Amino acid sequence: MKLLRICSAAAMIPLLFAVARRLPAQLPTASSQPPAFEVASVKPSVGTCPPVCGFIRPTVGNQGYHVEGATIRTLLTVAYTVTDRQISGGPDWMNSARFDIEAKDSQPHTVDELHSMLQRLLEERFQLKVRHEARQETVAALTVVKGAANLTPHDPNDKDYPPISPRLAPGSDGTFCMGLSGRNVTMDYFAFSLSRILNRNVIDQTGLPGRYDLELRYAPDVPPNLNGSPVTLSADCRDMFSALPNQLGLRLESTKGPVPYLVVEKLEKPTAN
Repeated sequence: MKLLRICSAAAMIPLLFAVARRLPAQLPTASSQPPAFEVASVKPSVGTCPPVCGFIRPTVGNQGYHVEGATIRTLLTVAYTVTDRQISGGPDWMNSARFDIEAKDSQPHTVDELHSMLQRLLEERFQLKVRHEARQETVAALTVVKGAANLTPHDPNDKDYPPISPRLAPGSDGTFCMGLSGRNVTMDYFAFSLSRILNRNVIDQTGLPGRYDLELRYAPDVPPNLNGSPVTLSADCRDMFSALPNQLGLRLESTKGPVPYLVVEKLEKPTAN
């Protein structure tokens, strides 16, 4: 099986993101207008990056979003559940200007609803207009190894859904592997997280409907940088195709499938709160 090449730019992902599953590649129609946040503050970020670069997560209870130092491009990856490479168009400042957002509602929402509400917020405050395209491409299907996934079920009553966190994971010899740490995550969200690391989209075909805790250590093709210097990878690190079945009882299989793309046709600097 051909190894998927890990993108060096994604080896040390600085942002924390929170999405659970893909949405249909279309905007809501007038008859299905999503709910809006009751209160939303959008301000240019005054912090420095690093240390806070693109922190985006739902608030506990799924009543809104807390955002620190995020670019519009990063916000689009969350709102529309796409990777950076699936976005084109838009002004240059979309990739550099950073914003802090506090968006709240009085009641909890599903993750799908939160995505749609974030889309609506971007439309209202940034005059965002996008066009959706779908392209048939080679993708990777995430499946279970002979029905034997090695995952820890999470308490279904826990309504906190923290982002999957990329990190450096220490090896037994004092060096490092790349790592992903997830708590209370769906398999569709995990597949999306893998899409951010690999050079192709990953789709969930595990058939596992629950939420899980997981830890994954792997070796990227290109060693990540830490404080400007390449990190020495541990001999314990294994490539993604080996790490997934060995540690989680999951595997990646090459297949064909539709991949959604997002074209930004209009975007303006935000209106006042």
